[in-house]
Amino acid sequence: MSISDHTALAALTATSCSVLISDAMLDDQPIIYANAAFAALSGYPVDDVIGRNCRFLQGADTDRQTSADIRAAILQGSPIQRTVLNYRKDGTPFWNDVTIDPILDTYGRVTHYVGVQRVAEDGQIAAAGHAEAESRLASITNHIPGYVYRRVMRTDGAIEILYVSSSLRQLLGIDEMETGDTLYDYIHPDDRQGLAAAVRKSAANLSDFREEFRLISADGAVHWMRSDAPPRRMPNGEILWDGLAIEISAEKRWETEIANRAFCDPLTGLLTRTAWRSVLDRQLNAGTYQTSRCGVLHIDIERFSALNYRLGQALADLVLSETAHRIARTVATFEGTGARLGGDEFAVLIPVCATEDALLGVAQSLGDALAAPMQIGGQEIAISTCIGAALWRDRVAGDAADRDGTSELTKQAELALRWAKQAGPGTPVPYSLERDDRFQNQNVLAQSLEEAIANDDLELHYQPLVDLASGRIISAEALVRWRHRTLGIQRPDLFIPLAEKMGLIGLLGDWVLVQVMRQHRQWQDAGLAPPPIAINVSGNQLLDPAFVGAVENALRCTGARAGDFEIELTEGVLIEPSPQIMASLNALRAMGFTLTIDDFGSGHATFRYLREFPVDKLKIDQVFVRKLVLESTDALIIRAIISLARSMGLAFVAEGIETEMQRDFLEREGCAIGQGYLFSMPFLAEDFAWMLANQVRLPLGVPDAAGRPLDLESQPA
Repeated sequence: MSISDHTALAALTATSCSVLISDAMLDDQPIIYANAAFAALSGYPVDDVIGRNCRFLQGADTDRQTSADIRAAILQGSPIQRTVLNYRKDGTPFWNDVTIDPILDTYGRVTHYVGVQRVAEDGQIAAAGHAEAESRLASITNHIPGYVYRRVMRTDGAIEILYVSSSLRQLLGIDEMETGDTLYDYIHPDDRQGLAAAVRKSAANLSDFREEFRLISADGAVHWMRSDAPPRRMPNGEILWDGLAIEISAEKRWETEIANRAFCDPLTGLLTRTAWRSVLDRQLNAGTYQTSRCGVLHIDIERFSALNYRLGQALADLVLSETAHRIARTVATFEGTGARLGGDEFAVLIPVCATEDALLGVAQSLGDALAAPMQIGGQEIAISTCIGAALWRDRVAGDAADRDGTSELTKQAELALRWAKQAGPGTPVPYSLERDDRFQNQNVLAQSLEEAIANDDLELHYQPLVDLASGRIISAEALVRWRHRTLGIQRPDLFIPLAEKMGLIGLLGDWVLVQVMRQHRQWQDAGLAPPPIAINVSGNQLLDPAFVGAVENALRCTGARAGDFEIELTEGVLIEPSPQIMASLNALRAMGFTLTIDDFGSGHATFRYLREFPVDKLKIDQVFVRKLVLESTDALIIRAIISLARSMGLAFVAEGIETEMQRDFLEREGCAIGQGYLFSMPFLAEDFAWMLANQVRLPLGVPDAAGRPLDLESQPA
């Protein structure tokens, strides 16, 4: 066909069908011809169309799969027919039946494409209904303090905002968003990371998305928003959220006012109970090594009710004020924080406390300071106190998702104070696991654990290990969880030591081995390509001569291959290379298992032990990663471990990665593999399988060229 053929052009111009012709030989295949029917249908003058790609007709609701089908056909030089939702110049939608045919030259090369558009009758009805629905939606959103939106997560992990109602522009005080602007540009910078994490969490486990964040309007005003949206997975694997964001600025102002009133106790000036719990919670979740060595004291004035009755409330209040003053002055030496929990009961947080003896020393100093006579209303008043002490140990050893450290430490201090009252004032009493009523029935709990193992009431979760450069999942660690039918979730740091103490660790370990291997085979049978899975094994299991036979039996009964698994050992196994442990490790390695030392660098191992053990991989202790500050001692330790692993020909992994700074530092230092909550939480087997099937990269959402996370990108409203 020759475009200069006047007869052909006259025919195309005269036809009532909309016709476009594009040049396939030029970049982006620009339109070189459009007839009058197209101009009438689209509202675009012909001169505005020439030189543009046909994509300009598409909009927010144009079906992406249909667009992809058309692009694929054009790339293949094949004809295609589809019904497409396009948009006129004035923004109104219209449905049309599009037929696109390639035009070939004498050599069979595609030189042009001709597209013929006809208005779809059903599409006109759909468009009218769509317009009516849009009108009703606009009427609703214009009368609520917020906006409606639709978010989608693609199968490649990219997340986009497909639709935002026009009420967002009213909220932000703008007529139109600037070219290239998105909803992300109006989110408060301090809230972007948290919002992105909430989206990833909702996508990971299909839980409801709920988050509060701030928008900054054109005049600089801050609008607090609360967004709520349930996710749903579509047949093509994508996840959709249809949500509503409501402004809660007035509610936030009221909460701030109430919080300010509730922050300090008006009588003593110390923190209130609510503020105290908030401070303690932040301390326990600070992600530092010192967190695992903090201490709490609970203080009670002996027979204060009788003192109150004798002195009267006014003077008794002065006693409380002086008590609070002495508490604050004494604990300031230890950088402690004091609080009045209510009545005559006080609490103290000592943020860095290495041992129980050190905490009891602080408590004794505090008791001595409070015992000195007070001058109250012209009288000399002496009080005596009871003090309970609780030291928070091994915070990093537990799973943050399964433990409420604030409640647990508070409960321990309360119990210690109760025991101190029973013993009488004068001597601080520490918390003791042996005296804790909650753990006196360990035989009963052990029996429940044995029944849970026998009845398959335990769960296995899988936490991915990823390639730091690409986010590709390359392995996973299997983690056992126990949901007790009446007591709820039991923390691993409680029931695993219980299993060790009660002789159940072999039974528990055998169950984990069989379940992990069986699950790996099920994934393979389902057509997936599961990565290697790490299985945690304790020193007690390795000391059992029957352990190697149990492993062989698990492989045999599940049909699994040892090469598909890693055996993960705590560094404490290296303390003493006993003959039985050495025999077990050598047998496991001979079978084909990879042997990994977990929590490496925590202080147990030596070079000699590391050389003698048949180890393949080291996992850098998460303590160093979590409190990593560039050019700090922790950075030097990490570099030393990496250098050690390289010199010995060992693979190495970093665990506990929670920030992009940590990931970037480790990648620069040559660490290629990482694990931690920056990438994902542990998943149930079915969720992990979905990630494998969709080849998900972690963390969900990858920054674009401008540094913005794609999971918050949106189309202009």
